[in-house]
Amino acid sequence: MTIAHPAWRDPHSDQPFKLSRQQKPRITSANLIELLRTGLSTTILLPAIAWCYATLKRPSELPAIKAFAGLGISPERGNHNALFDLVAELGVERLLIRVPTWQVEQLDPYLRFAELFQHHRILINILQDRQHVTEPERWLNTTSRIIDSFSPLTNEFQLGNAINRSKWGCRNTQE
Repeated sequence: MTIAHPAWRDPHSDQPFKLSRQQKPRITSANLIELLRTGLSTTILLPAIAWCYATLKRPSELPAIKAFAGLGISPERGNHNALFDLVAELGVERLLIRVPTWQVEQLDPYLRFAELFQHHRILINILQDRQHVTEPERWLNTTSRIIDSFSPLTNEFQLGNAINRSKWGCRNTQE
């Protein structure tokens, strides 16, 4: 399957290309305020967080690996039937499929791919780009369309992928 992606996306890693130093503003007023707010919140909440961890019940038995481990798969890599066989051979029950917001007009290949694994627990990771981060109405419409399209196959969706990463379109967590 060949799916067209934006020029800023690395086709080999399913990630945006690494940003140059010039594209990563380090200390800006927005970042400084955000860092101060985060530091203050952490300082205030630290005693409660420490108490929760100190009193946390430890499980008597470790869960089976199938109960919490999963595998990220992509419709853009290799033969789908061979991938299905490999997933079956591994015995993996939980799968993650990334669906980019900029591909909302081309959901059919992603849906056909996900349907191959309909007897697995599928998590749809909805990827954002800068355009969707800065246009909330567009983000809402796009995510709603993706969720509606995949809801017959799963009820598990991850929104806000890597919100602290500039390369995913977010300059700070306030966006």
